[in-house]
Amino acid sequence: MRDLEPAILTIFGITGDLAKRKLLPALYHLAHDKLLPDSFRIVGISRRGTTVNDVLKIIEVSISSSGKSCDKTTLAWLKKVITIVDMDITIPEQYSKLKHELDIIEDSTGICLNRLFYLAIPSTLFGAVTDRLGKEDLNNGCQHGVTESRLLIEKPFGYDLASAKELITTLKDSFTEKQIYRIDHYLAKETVQNILTFRFENPLFSTSWDKTHISHIMITASEEIGIEGRVTFYDQIGALRDLIQSHLLQILALVTMDRPKNMDAINIHKAKEAILKKVLPPAADMTSEETVRGQYDSYKQEVGNKHSTTETFAAVRLYIDEPRWQGVPMFIRTGKALAEKVTEITVAFKDSKAPECLNYLTIRIQPNEGIVLNLRIKKPGFNQQVEDVQMDFCYNEKLGVSHPDAYERVLVDVMRGDKTLFATSNEVLASWEIIEPILYAWQSDRQPLYIYKNNSWGPEEPANNLLKEVSGEWLTDILHVCNVHLPELTTIKHK
Repeated sequence: MRDLEPAILTIFGITGDLAKRKLLPALYHLAHDKLLPDSFRIVGISRRGTTVNDVLKIIEVSISSSGKSCDKTTLAWLKKVITIVDMDITIPEQYSKLKHELDIIEDSTGICLNRLFYLAIPSTLFGAVTDRLGKEDLNNGCQHGVTESRLLIEKPFGYDLASAKELITTLKDSFTEKQIYRIDHYLAKETVQNILTFRFENPLFSTSWDKTHISHIMITASEEIGIEGRVTFYDQIGALRDLIQSHLLQILALVTMDRPKNMDAINIHKAKEAILKKVLPPAADMTSEETVRGQYDSYKQEVGNKHSTTETFAAVRLYIDEPRWQGVPMFIRTGKALAEKVTEITVAFKDSKAPECLNYLTIRIQPNEGIVLNLRIKKPGFNQQVEDVQMDFCYNEKLGVSHPDAYERVLVDVMRGDKTLFATSNEVLASWEIIEPILYAWQSDRQPLYIYKNNSWGPEEPANNLLKEVSGEWLTDILHVCNVHLPELTTIKHK
């Protein structure tokens, strides 16, 4: 990896949940691996009287909770590069204090630094904060105007199509599209990054990745935990907005997009935008046949709202209006308080002359990342019996290879100005156009809300009904190599 450009990373919400769980541990690991430039600086925004020692304590607690101990040399280096600015981000006049502090830090290093602003705060504050950054000229790079300013924001990118458009317009009042990095940490996971390489660099798959050879595609993102105290946020959002609109439609785009002209950020995003615009949302009168929504049994009690209709489980069947995928169903499901934590993509390859025979290719994103292909071979012996076997690649078995955390990759890519793994405004809008008709149908009570038991596989019967047309089922029952799900292995006797 080439050396990273010198930068100041300003974190709004440095004591918040996201910073504690993701950002600060990622910065620690990058520092420990000596990937950050000597001139790198961190500015934490807080109005709670937070100190640098408080931030270091957060890092120590996070690292120790993963079963590791902190390296004292790394902590000492971080202590030197972290500055806390005590300010109220709702008061416009206080942004001059931030500008002054950034100028002082820059002067102390003797060079101009890129200015990175990470908004680890509620999305409702994005507009106000970016407006004030712009008015203080903090959107134009360093004080001498020879470096870049980059804005990092987390989902949700809007609540619906209208609010997403409004947010995009608001942000562009102060920052250009080139400067805005919309973070989707799923895209920074190693296995997700490998999707395009796997598809386009292997002739075996690149020549058979179409409706002629693929029966259907399934994408699952399930969690064992419930909402974990995120009552206010989750009861307003629900599973469809939380994961399908963002992470899972992004994954679908990578799985189904055409080969880009070049494997660079601009052309990859063009290909993703093109395929997302071809994804057909369910027709209004077909929502009950093509979607399923559910809620885990204890949810209403957790949120203190016995009338809540917020879904904690969502499954959809989508089609793509594009010649390569004409008639191939795409199944996506996500849910909380399910039987297992797993995120994976399964591609079912078919033979038109033997429709009962399917080869499953499973790309496991988390946990136990890996790629598994199940194949049919003759079972050893005198009889002509067939059995299923697996060919697999497991990341955890590839020793001595760096496997950065998703947020480490996010921070590195922002520092080097690589936008490949970040969502564009066009991708965000296209995703909302797919999801919004489903939201309207669900809000009008045209779709039943199934209550399912905690730690089950959700409303199994209606979810399985989505797959009836392909005589399939969600692959959830048996764990094999890399803990990748595969259907029950069957032995077939041939005459």
